[in-house]
Amino acid sequence: MEVGLQLTDGMENMDRPYDVIIAGAGLSGLSLAWQIRQSGMRELRILLIDQANKQVNDRTWCWWERGSGPFEPLVYRSWDTIRVTSADGKAMQIPLGSYRYKMIRGIDMYRFMEEVVHGDPNILRLTEPIESIHPEDQFVHVRTASGSWTGLHLFDSTHRMPMTDPHSRHLLQHFLGYVIQSPTPVFTPQVPDLMNFHVPETGDCRFIYILPFSETEALVEYTLFTGELLKRDEYVKPLEQWINQHLGLSSYRILEEEFGVIPMSDEPVSEFPHPRVTRIGTAGGYTNPATGYTFATTQKRLGQLVRHFLQTGQWQAGTPIRHRRFDLYASVLLDVLSNGDVAASKVFWDLYRHNPIDRVFRFLDGESTFGEELRLMLTTPYLPFTKAGGQVLRRRIL
Repeated sequence: MEVGLQLTDGMENMDRPYDVIIAGAGLSGLSLAWQIRQSGMRELRILLIDQANKQVNDRTWCWWERGSGPFEPLVYRSWDTIRVTSADGKAMQIPLGSYRYKMIRGIDMYRFMEEVVHGDPNILRLTEPIESIHPEDQFVHVRTASGSWTGLHLFDSTHRMPMTDPHSRHLLQHFLGYVIQSPTPVFTPQVPDLMNFHVPETGDCRFIYILPFSETEALVEYTLFTGELLKRDEYVKPLEQWINQHLGLSSYRILEEEFGVIPMSDEPVSEFPHPRVTRIGTAGGYTNPATGYTFATTQKRLGQLVRHFLQTGQWQAGTPIRHRRFDLYASVLLDVLSNGDVAASKVFWDLYRHNPIDRVFRFLDGESTFGEELRLMLTTPYLPFTKAGGQVLRRRIL
């Protein structure tokens, strides 16, 4: 498919409004277009707008899941065991039971959806930056360099959370990763490292994340939960030092590189800022504020919205993404990580060491029972979490 504006058969009548305009062709935008088509609604006219037509593997998406999901054929690797390593180098392998930890490469999603768009006469892909969005009572108008586009409903993944609310906690999950190829076998392909805290202590949350593809190839990321981004060298140096010291590699080939920033904030997000506009993905509050994971919640929520439209003819479904108590739990954890009263490595090490993995995953997915949540809370450091809980409640009351 060529970059830029592409008209396809059956779409010559540009005066007719699009049924759906999707602003942003990242994870949530592409997932929505696919879920609409998978639902059987092939007659809906979709306009997909993004300023970039991605042709490189710039990111990976990972999540845990039981069974199969909507993008199962695109899963590049999956694992039934994970490893967590403490700050002093103690490692524990955790079988996932009925869950699997899965990974999709960005490039595979982009190519797959390019074929879907190219073969669908009712999807128009526009590669231009969005200049403005104007919702009205009956329509929503989007302006780009080539003109104004009208739709019945807009799904927006481009909105950026301000992260300026003084009554909220704000952190960033940011990371630099290399896909490296080693001249000798150094990786265990069956076991990814979810969190390896055996890194130099800095007083904040930093760890190594490894997704092994074979004995000689893996994605190795240096990940931080802090309030500010670093200079490039402050990612490169510790990442390369860790590879040298802990993997014993003085030379290796860097096949790919990825850098990412994910907001971790409990600032309130409006999923439905207007009757004609729905925010999706991170813009709609789908990112877990305490972990940065977005993929699974995005698929779940978009599926709810599509099913709701099939049943009612309305895109906006009132069912919350997570019960409010899980937002409260996330706020408490953000406070603990921000206060620095207890090492983040201890918090996560205790979480995985003292709880069955299905309880942890259900809790992080917002699907646990209150009894499970109480048992999980009893395994966290009492004083720091009590202090943080008091601070969160005080801010919300004020």
